[in-house]
Amino acid sequence: MKNFLLVFVTAFLLVACKTKNDKVQDFVKMYNRSSEMMHSPMIKSTKATSSNAEEVNIEVNTSYQSNDMESSLVSSALPDLIGQAIKSDPLGKELFESGVKFNLKVYGSDARVIVDKTIDQKNLDKSSVDFNAIAKGDKPNSSELNQILEVFNKNLPMEDKATGTKIISIKADENNNIVYTNEVPESFKTMLQADGAEQMLKDEMLRSPQIQQIFAKTSVLGVNNLKYVYTDTKGNVIKEVTISKNDVK
Repeated sequence: MKNFLLVFVTAFLLVACKTKNDKVQDFVKMYNRSSEMMHSPMIKSTKATSSNAEEVNIEVNTSYQSNDMESSLVSSALPDLIGQAIKSDPLGKELFESGVKFNLKVYGSDARVIVDKTIDQKNLDKSSVDFNAIAKGDKPNSSELNQILEVFNKNLPMEDKATGTKIISIKADENNNIVYTNEVPESFKTMLQADGAEQMLKDEMLRSPQIQQIFAKTSVLGVNNLKYVYTDTKGNVIKEVTISKNDVK
């Protein structure tokens, strides 16, 4: 029993005596070990480095174009998403609370920096979503899913300059369907009201690799369908298009 207590106390002291720099280096190693899990068609690679106990540098290489609307929307949301993911880990949370800053740089497909932001305890949005539980297979409810989507919504509306279409909101309904509300200019209204417009829109969407990527990214969140709601400038609904997982198989 004495030997057992000695081992226990020694192990406890070894953990308790870890310096702030030790904990930062432990986080860097943990992040880089799990970096393969973050790969997707849009995230090509990511890594963390640190040269002192006060900050961690995180680089993310993506296939996003540096000048399109999707890139702008995702890049504006990435700092909050990565920050919340870090904070959901006990070690990451401890580092935030001890004042460690996380310097995030996200690169587009042309190697240009599309995000350059420092994340710390002061500018991290509050969230009750347990990202660790999601990573282990738990599905968020619609309220939690809307908390995740809020990092996108706070940067909306966003306009596609080429077409004049605006993304107004991205929200989850009670059935965990993601609902995209889009405002279209008057010039598109007649086209959307025409017979067969819904099927035409759906067929065009299904030809886009982005739809498959969205389902791939949101499968861990328990998303069932994607709903696209098109409104005029007064908020009147013109057309709705629903895409299910079976549609993209």
